[in-house]
Amino acid sequence: MTMEEIDKCSQNDPEIQELRNRIHTGKWEGCNKSYYAVRHELTTFGNMVLRGTRIVMPRPLREQTLKLAHEGHQGIVKTKQRLRQKVWWPNIDREVEGMIRQCHACQVVNKAAQAEPIQPSKLPEGPWEDLAIDLCGPFPSGEYIIVLTDYYSRWPEATVLRSITSQTTINWLNHVFSSHGYPKSITCDNGAQFVSKEFCTYLSDHGIHHRRVTPYWPQANGQVERMNKVFLKLIRASVVEGKDWRKELTNFLLIYRSSPHITTGLSPAEMLFKRQIRTKLPQVGKMSVSQKQLKEAMRHDRAQKQSYKNYADRHRRTQVRDIKPGDKVLVKCEKKNKLSPAFYPTPFKVVKKMGNCLELMRPDGIKFRRNVSHTKLYKGGEGEIGDANLYDLEEDDICDNGEGENIPNHQRENDRPRRNRHPPRWLDDYIT
Repeated sequence: MTMEEIDKCSQNDPEIQELRNRIHTGKWEGCNKSYYAVRHELTTFGNMVLRGTRIVMPRPLREQTLKLAHEGHQGIVKTKQRLRQKVWWPNIDREVEGMIRQCHACQVVNKAAQAEPIQPSKLPEGPWEDLAIDLCGPFPSGEYIIVLTDYYSRWPEATVLRSITSQTTINWLNHVFSSHGYPKSITCDNGAQFVSKEFCTYLSDHGIHHRRVTPYWPQANGQVERMNKVFLKLIRASVVEGKDWRKELTNFLLIYRSSPHITTGLSPAEMLFKRQIRTKLPQVGKMSVSQKQLKEAMRHDRAQKQSYKNYADRHRRTQVRDIKPGDKVLVKCEKKNKLSPAFYPTPFKVVKKMGNCLELMRPDGIKFRRNVSHTKLYKGGEGEIGDANLYDLEEDDICDNGEGENIPNHQRENDRPRRNRHPPRWLDDYIT
């Protein structure tokens, strides 16, 4: 942008010409308040108007000026500082802020906004109604621990598996349900064995509601994820002490089930069976649990969850995001290298909002789900429309209206422990 362009544009801009006349005549009645406040700083230079040494840009060139100042995609403060050295016009700061907030490239590469407030789960009305299931592993031996927990009592069921197919999972669930009966619902992640047609049909045939958490948001299944951490700690400790962690797992389940839970104040056994179970520790007195104690445990559960929520929200500086159906959002993408953007470049349309879960639509019409914390409200135009294959969405991301899909199990079945494989040492000096 040259001085000649600015001079010529100022000559044809009615706002600048009116301002020049007011400067020459000294008549400021009915003038724009922003110009009036700095009238003593305004002078003319050819067809242009200056505020001190800064050019008062004519209206047709203001958008171009903003784009030139933001060429390096610097932030709001830096861009304002660049402009303040050379140019000025009324409400320039507000226009800079609006332009940068709507900059497509900046929205894609900038990090997400603050996290959403935590939404504590409500305690079920009774024991063994709502369960959560997950897999922990694989471990160096190629084995897994399959974990099932009761949201009401925190009672855990777990066993070691070498194969984690849908049929293996169903066989183990049948064994557990033979002791405790069928629950009303099971919450799981989007693992292949949990979203297969075989598993979904099994749950449907037994009247169990299948709940799938939002992809890439394990916090939604936090109860069982927490148990996974406990089991991992147990296994590491067993390895350090030179013990067989498989045997220790059985002993640990008894200890955990009989120990008071920090959230309810009662042990999982007391919450599930309304009585204490015998352990190696001596005990005197009644072993049953009254209805009053159960009500107190429920009250304690609510109070503890609210306390955790307040603490987490305060330290994470959470903020509610005003995202509603019809809005366009950017979706967080996997960071593959240092040049990977924070978000996919294509805005996605919000179809439905269910609590903290958003149902989104790609430009090709395919719907998928994400937690609201993995999105950012898009400001501006349509954005860049890319190839749908670039979105890297897994098959289990796609919405299926609650019905499981026949997604192949990519987990390699192996009934034997895996070992580390490497070339023989006599090939170390082999040169290709």
